Amino acid sequence: MLGDWSRRFRRRSPSARLAPFAPRSRVASYGALVGATVSVLSGGCVRAAAGAVGAREDANEASEANQRPVEASARPSAVFTLNGQPFCFAGTNNYYMTYKPREMADDVLASAKAMGLRVVRIWAFLDRGSLDGTTRNADGTGDKDGVYFQYWDPAKKAPAYNDGPTGLEHLDYVLDRARALELKVVLVLTNNWKDFGGIDQVLVWYGLPRHEQFYTEAPARQAYEGWAKHLILRKNTRNGIVYRDDPTIFAWELANEPRCTSSDEFGPPANCGPATVTAWAAEMSAYVKSIDPNHLVAVGDEGFFAGGHAPRYDGADGVDHAALLALPHVDFGTFHLYPEPWGQPLRWASQWIEDHLEAAHAARKPTLLEEYGVTARRDARGVIVDDARRRRAYARWHDVVNLRGGDGGLFWMLSGVDPQPDAVAGRYPDYDHFALYATDGAAALVRSFAGSMATDAQACRLYARSASTALPKSPFVGTAAPP
Repeated sequence: MLGDWSRRFRRRSPSARLAPFAPRSRVASYGALVGATVSVLSGGCVRAAAGAVGAREDANEASEANQRPVEASARPSAVFTLNGQPFCFAGTNNYYMTYKPREMADDVLASAKAMGLRVVRIWAFLDRGSLDGTTRNADGTGDKDGVYFQYWDPAKKAPAYNDGPTGLEHLDYVLDRARALELKVVLVLTNNWKDFGGIDQVLVWYGLPRHEQFYTEAPARQAYEGWAKHLILRKNTRNGIVYRDDPTIFAWELANEPRCTSSDEFGPPANCGPATVTAWAAEMSAYVKSIDPNHLVAVGDEGFFAGGHAPRYDGADGVDHAALLALPHVDFGTFHLYPEPWGQPLRWASQWIEDHLEAAHAARKPTLLEEYGVTARRDARGVIVDDARRRRAYARWHDVVNLRGGDGGLFWMLSGVDPQPDAVAGRYPDYDHFALYATDGAAALVRSFAGSMATDAQACRLYARSASTALPKSPFVGTAAPP
């Protein structure tokens, strides 16, 4: 997900409530695709109102709950490592901490710590047009509450960076507070969607008419590399630590949900397929590693497969998860899970998770369910009226990740206090209907998941039991292949 709100209701900015979805995909077992095709919504925008989604899914709740019990895997998996131990964890996402008042960032991070979460994924991008208005903004006003990180300099005809108090000092603050709380932070370098600027803003800068040209045209690639290098070599103004040397950073992610498609303005693609995105990821992962050997690198893709015939397995969005996972400078896999906006019943999710665990096993790398969500309908006071659906789904998904060899899961998304006088119950609005507050019923499930992943995750248990060599005692997160 993404900004404040759009895409699958989605985390985009309130100014962009809906972002288009390309024609969809669905599940079949990795390596040997399942023959049955689940019905999907037609192409274009595949969002539905939260109430409609809830009504449609009511009939599927029982089937999700009544699936056979999850059996613990006996097969060792690759793992993340930290301080000489295998590292399995639960975590969350949040997109607004890097531009909202510090008390809001403090609240989210403190809530994450109190819930036992170990990893938080955030945006390390906030891109706009020129300050003088001669180069337009891809997303609304271009800033968020007056904050922006990167902008177009019309005199130099190149992007420039806002390192000060209305810019990257906000990111410095979040990293420093996370460090004090012993949390790890995943930093995402750009966005496939126009929210917060992302790829669309780069296309506007250079006058490129098609989305896929971000991956292929030299000016766009050079701009991306410049931004990555600027962040990696940045010295945190709060603590003096260069980002490259900061073990608070869990990993760099190349992009949030990279695809061949985005908004209608820059599509449909003329010459883009899985090979296009894979080639770009190969180049950029190697580049990031060349200037930062300390941190892990992941693609940030949604986990769509290619080579099959069912949606999300047919390569229609220009993503080949297995090919991305096989890249030598990509350290772990990522996949997302939103059955409702993808037109799937909740029970579909278990096999989707299994397929990615299988892909990771084949690649001998860890994998991370880094976004997942079930919509929640709230009343005028912000209280969920159908939280049982989400609790049932999360309980099942957590069991699959935990028992079948998953290394971690980050739900979308942890939200908290909002000092604005019009905020409902004093909390940041649940724009996309995926937000989770510490007072929601599903929060107890997340706390339980965090505890079980930290102490009893099957991936870490099997690795610790079967490994014959000691792991490096490094404060940086690493990986280890199956013993």
